[in-house]
Amino acid sequence: MHVTEPFIEDYLAQLFPEPAGYLKDLRAFAEAEGVPIIDVQVENFLNFFLPLLGAKSILELGTAVGYSASMMARALPDAEITTVELDPDRAVNARTHFQNQNMEDRIHLIVADAAEFIQKDEGSYDFIFIDAAKGQYEIYLRESLRRLAPGGVILMDNVLFHGMLASKKLFKRRKITIVKRLKRLLYRVLRADNLSATVLPVGDGLLLIRRLDG
Repeated sequence: MHVTEPFIEDYLAQLFPEPAGYLKDLRAFAEAEGVPIIDVQVENFLNFFLPLLGAKSILELGTAVGYSASMMARALPDAEITTVELDPDRAVNARTHFQNQNMEDRIHLIVADAAEFIQKDEGSYDFIFIDAAKGQYEIYLRESLRRLAPGGVILMDNVLFHGMLASKKLFKRRKITIVKRLKRLLYRVLRADNLSATVLPVGDGLLLIRRLDG
């Protein structure tokens, strides 16, 4: 479920051209296999935003089948991407898709728990895209801020979590822990003195963050 009305999503879908070539086939594959990938509107945003940012080094937490890493590599032909995936089967799929697109030299796939990886990682990144386990978002953000290069940006996907943060009608009790953690995350980030952040009602909600001391 998206955070905007379905009729708005339908209208926007008619305005933007569909992905072509390999990305079109990869999105169809992910949808057929029931693997969650970035929303089309999120993809449109990234295609617009990333060239403006001009990132040379990207970290992605949550590879899935490699769709978002593939489209980011296309949006930034000179960027190096490190992407982390916990599920070994999905990682095999993603690696195959990178090879099929001749991107394996620029997209470095690591099979690991995202939280464990980023706590040990010593890299520095211009752009960090977080789309892994929502219950771990607080850990991901804390560690990502350590790894963010000056002038860099963090983007967290699905922060409005199917509307559950804002609507009791949409709330599911089994998701109470994730909802509480996401609410706490948004509250703290949007009020932090050392951060500049905003929430965009795109897809399932995007949280954009940059350090003011960077």
